[in-house]
Amino acid sequence: MGLRRITPLLVSLGGVLSDYITTRVGLGLGFYETHPQYHPVFGLLIFWGAITLLMLTLPKKRPWNISICGLALWSLLGAVNNILVIFGVFSGLVI
Repeated sequence: MGLRRITPLLVSLGGVLSDYITTRVGLGLGFYETHPQYHPVFGLLIFWGAITLLMLTLPKKRPWNISICGLALWSLLGAVNNILVIFGVFSGLVI
């Protein structure tokens, strides 16, 4: 498997890990997790499953490879949200 084929998996791994780290920081600051059953392994399995399915079914051409990498970048959305909550841009969960 070449670097082009493994890049989306590595990007999604980085996204899930950064989400987990920022979640732990937020919890340490007194915030609450809105999805208490969330576990980073489940998030990683979902992203890797979707990426693998797309890599197996889509043609091996450039536009499709870019779309697979785009899906992998979505794994960073949780970390971005957590950072915005920590910095006070979003209010976070109000109980």
